[in-house]
Amino acid sequence: MIIDKNIEILQKNEMHWIGNLTPSSITHEFVSLENSRVEYFEDLERNIYKIEDSYDSSFESNSFKKEIIFAIGVNSVYELQELYKKINKESYLVVIEPNLSFFNHVLHHKNLDVFQNRNVILFSDHINRLSDFIRGLFSRYSSIGLAKNIQFYQTNYYRKYELETTKNALHIIREVVRNVILSVGNSIEDGLDGLKNNLENLKWLKKSKDASQLKDRFKDRPAIVVSAGPSLNKNIEELKRAKHKAIIIAVDTIVNKLLTEGIIPDFVCSVERIGEVYEYFYENKNIPEDVTLVGPPLLDPRVFEEFKGDIILPMRSGVAEYNWLQNLLGLQTNSSVEMGSSCAHVAFGLAMHLGASPIILVGQDLAYGSTEEESHASGTVYDNKSQTEKRESLFQDYEIDGYYEEKVKSTYVWVYFKQWFEAQISNHQLFVINATEGGAKINSTIQKTLRETIDTYCLNEINPSKEIVNSISLYDINSKSIKEAFNEELIYFKKFKEQCTTRLENIKQLKITYSSTMKKLTRAVEELQKTNTIMTEILKHDLLRHNLQSIVVKTLWDINDIEQLINSKNLIKNKEIQLKMLISTIVCVEKIEHYLKEALKNYI
Repeated sequence: MIIDKNIEILQKNEMHWIGNLTPSSITHEFVSLENSRVEYFEDLERNIYKIEDSYDSSFESNSFKKEIIFAIGVNSVYELQELYKKINKESYLVVIEPNLSFFNHVLHHKNLDVFQNRNVILFSDHINRLSDFIRGLFSRYSSIGLAKNIQFYQTNYYRKYELETTKNALHIIREVVRNVILSVGNSIEDGLDGLKNNLENLKWLKKSKDASQLKDRFKDRPAIVVSAGPSLNKNIEELKRAKHKAIIIAVDTIVNKLLTEGIIPDFVCSVERIGEVYEYFYENKNIPEDVTLVGPPLLDPRVFEEFKGDIILPMRSGVAEYNWLQNLLGLQTNSSVEMGSSCAHVAFGLAMHLGASPIILVGQDLAYGSTEEESHASGTVYDNKSQTEKRESLFQDYEIDGYYEEKVKSTYVWVYFKQWFEAQISNHQLFVINATEGGAKINSTIQKTLRETIDTYCLNEINPSKEIVNSISLYDINSKSIKEAFNEELIYFKKFKEQCTTRLENIKQLKITYSSTMKKLTRAVEELQKTNTIMTEILKHDLLRHNLQSIVVKTLWDINDIEQLINSKNLIKNKEIQLKMLISTIVCVEKIEHYLKEALKNYI
């Protein structure tokens, strides 16, 4: 039977995403067939749709470039087959079908042989799951390298009847890709500054409580993550009622406002290494010893020097540099916490690590208040900063769905933060209540007032967090083992730098002119391809990958922007790109060597 063959085809590729078919999924029923490429469907309101399986010849794809083609609609199988014939054979064709009725139809009645190609990927599920799929797709460097070579194609049904669905899908794809590009990282210098802080703070890691011993210590107890959004102003009094009945986790921006109001949080969380974090939120602030500081070891060392209470320095989950550091220090797997990109992400990740449920969000606006002057709650450092200063790093404004279903003004960065929360909630199936009562709508959360939330979930006394923290031992860090591991790394980096230097000299000596023969050009291609070993080595090593990821990805973007035609112009471009990448790599490795030697001399 054709369905058995199609199921067998789809099961061979783990990248396919197929949603659950239920009776409610079927919104369009097949009615009749005019010929092999013209069908009629009827929806629940008895509207008839004529679908012609005809290729849109106005679509332009460059067969000489690797791309990702997102095609919406699986029912027009002939169209997809024609599209696949015209694109580069190293491109990805990603077919999106948000209407499970059509997937059900093709599964039973059409030939899905096109999906036997590993670079043809199917998403067939409700549109609200699309962002999860796209994030998974771009978790691979082969896809990230094509993030700037994206095209969209609509099959016949969506061209004629479902333009809004198409627009929605394209918007989701663009938002995720934008965030993927943002997550690639900043300059090499920025990453190396983080490494410098991480190594300088090895002395504080020795004084840190072991984060792995905090895992699930407040399982199924409520935790309130208090952020600094303008909606917090209305809920300060309510928050006081939750003390001792929920774990209160504050972001650094809001901790002094809470203390002024008589609320002593259990934890305060930071994530940024910049000096302003210390100067604005910790310097001379007299935070009580009952408060425990949680943040990665890259924070400004002065934060730890000033802080009176206990400190917990977990590794950053999913960040390659911290995987490297965790392995070298011999720390437990559970020493890492999801931290995202903001102090609110750290607070949320800590609540997850504690096993807290529900996780209750307060002040998590991710949008401006009633005016664009309101970006934070009153009583924070932002009261004294001009709107121009506050918005310097927030990029362009967005209008997004708000808490109360209205449109609210947000920013590129805040939308990125919002999507991080949504991904964590979806990936870990968390019970999260958004009690912000304003700002942006955060998908997959339950919306309740803080008063109702406290009255429902914060009823019983819980063990004081300070007692739990006091019962936890410090990290078991062996200085001798660390020295041995660092010296081994220095040997590795010396060899890798020599390999890069040799490759750089070979590329420099490569003669490519506009009069070069095809034979010489072919040899040049072979020589240029050898640099792939350098890029592969970078991606294999956690510390190299973390610090050079942006260079590798930007190199892939530049190379993938060149047509796959062997000619002098293309090879000269390729050579220039490789020289730039190799020089940056050598400089980066030299800096890493320097910081490791400094750490061996001063901090271990």
